[in-house]
Amino acid sequence: MPLKDRVRKTAVELTPCTHGARIAESAEESGKKPEELIDFSVNLNPLGPPKLKKILANACESISSYPDNRYPGFKKAAAEYLKVAPENIVPGNGSSELIRLFAEAVIEPGDRVLIPFPTFSEYEFQCRLFGAEIEQVDYSSITELEPDDNCKAVFLCNPNNPTGKLLKREEVLQLAEKCAGLEVFLFVDEAFIELSDPEQSITAYAASNDFVIVLRSLTKTYAVPGLRIGFAVASRDFSCLLNNIRLPWNLNSYALEVGDHLLKNNKNYLDRSLELIKKERQWLESQLGAIRGFKPYPSDTNFILVDIRDFAINSAELEERILSHGIIIRDCTSFGLENHIRIAIRKRSENRKLIKAVSSVISEWGSELAEKEIGKALERGVAARSRIDCEYYPCHFEGQDCTFCFCPFYPCEDKRTGGELIQRSTGGTVWSCAGCRLVHEGEIADKVLKALMKGKKIREVWELVMEPAL
Repeated sequence: MPLKDRVRKTAVELTPCTHGARIAESAEESGKKPEELIDFSVNLNPLGPPKLKKILANACESISSYPDNRYPGFKKAAAEYLKVAPENIVPGNGSSELIRLFAEAVIEPGDRVLIPFPTFSEYEFQCRLFGAEIEQVDYSSITELEPDDNCKAVFLCNPNNPTGKLLKREEVLQLAEKCAGLEVFLFVDEAFIELSDPEQSITAYAASNDFVIVLRSLTKTYAVPGLRIGFAVASRDFSCLLNNIRLPWNLNSYALEVGDHLLKNNKNYLDRSLELIKKERQWLESQLGAIRGFKPYPSDTNFILVDIRDFAINSAELEERILSHGIIIRDCTSFGLENHIRIAIRKRSENRKLIKAVSSVISEWGSELAEKEIGKALERGVAARSRIDCEYYPCHFEGQDCTFCFCPFYPCEDKRTGGELIQRSTGGTVWSCAGCRLVHEGEIADKVLKALMKGKKIREVWELVMEPAL
């Protein structure tokens, strides 16, 4: 019997979620070394990880023994940091494990689960794995949601990935109270809240309510994705249940040592992080907004969603082209957002390289298009030799090889070109280009088209190309 007939149907049908942080794959695809790439597809603290060499060296001494699966030290550090009890803490091997743990404990086949759109795809994947029926709701109206007793769980990412939108604590609490009143589980993912505004957290409410659970991540906050450290905050009864069924030793000795240290020694680091993120977010939003066809969404955290539907290149091609310049960005098609990209905020020197890479991609694309269009135009011109039958005649002159169907500078009214004002048959005057050959010369046409494709304004192109020729 085939393997697919011996395993659960959902395990066969589901496709793994697409994530950022695929630096090894990007290196293979681009032919570059991983260290040559700058990864804007993963939303980590731009300050980078704190100094951890001594902490990791200490952890090395304990690798010959299993860690205490109760994790008393880690739970105590996390609890004191959030001002809850150690019994409210559920340690996890990063966010993904905790999302699955919740789904495994709560979701049964046929359960109805409400998930906002757009948001992190792991919520839907993990719930579908355990047989849930997913109903999507618009993220912008999530706090107005009125769940009913036919609903098993509601998911909320705050700040939201990929939009960067942060909901105020009061709004989330109103939703939490509605869910709890109906005994509907509310899963709130606060993985990015420390890099936004931690005052908006609802961990204290989750610690005292059986139907609300909050996810926290040290991965994003301290830029330590390789260690996989996270935890959830829930009521004592719910935490006990989750701790009973989670995988044993899901935090290794290194993660424990580092997690304990970071939770106890973070104030100055987080203050500097928030200051850097705010400063660089403002700069990067301004730079991205100045690119023609880029529309960045307002963000409250350490990444920016950009609508590029009016950009000349689609998101997949932009992702591919910019990779050749050593930059990795996130195509948001996997979030259900066509022609949107997500860009993490990094340090200024790296952010400048991103903007430079986008400019280079635009220039290269424009040059390729210009060369293609010039080639087509010259081919048509050589074949026709004369376009005196053109509908725009007398703009054209006999024997020309047209490259423009209509001069981009018309009416320049500059007599140095050979053009002149002539009398209309219906009265008045009109500018005629019949005496101008300049813009139709191959070298001039090539320069004009390339400049236009780079996004330069008509006046700039005139001064750059036409004035020297005149």
